[in-house]
Amino acid sequence: MKSLSFKIKTIAASALIATGLFAVSSAQAQTTRNVAEYNLQAGVGLKGYDPVSYFPEGGGKPQAGQQNLKLDYMGVTYFFATAQNLDLFVQNPDKYEPTYGGWCAYAMASGSKVDIQPTIYTIHGNRLHFFVAKRAKQNFDADVAGHEVRADSFWKQISGEDPRN
Repeated sequence: MKSLSFKIKTIAASALIATGLFAVSSAQAQTTRNVAEYNLQAGVGLKGYDPVSYFPEGGGKPQAGQQNLKLDYMGVTYFFATAQNLDLFVQNPDKYEPTYGGWCAYAMASGSKVDIQPTIYTIHGNRLHFFVAKRAKQNFDADVAGHEVRADSFWKQISGEDPRN
């Protein structure tokens, strides 16, 4: 009797694992991206700044990442200021990755890709937007919702990706 119970548990566990692996592989298949459209320097995003550091749980201010704390996430390398920030990123990369591949959000809303200053940014909800200059940030912040709609549309057009939430 014990043997039969063990076999049933083993089969059930195998089915759950197989289902989980299928779900992971399906999710990965649906999250392909075109990193050729990203603002990268030698494969590094955000000019080496820690994407989690901008959020309150990561310190709330831009911090340069350390080269010994890095992660390659779907073709983009990110550096982190602390091991805790790296762990937070791994737990929820969609929250911490910059919008629009790390390009200026205001320029993206205008239909172009422009480099950024990683210390000029806006967080709107869980969306991390970067800008080329303070003036671009001010213009974007004057109508965040409207600019996000236009920037999301242009980003989808050039990258094929849906916008981050």
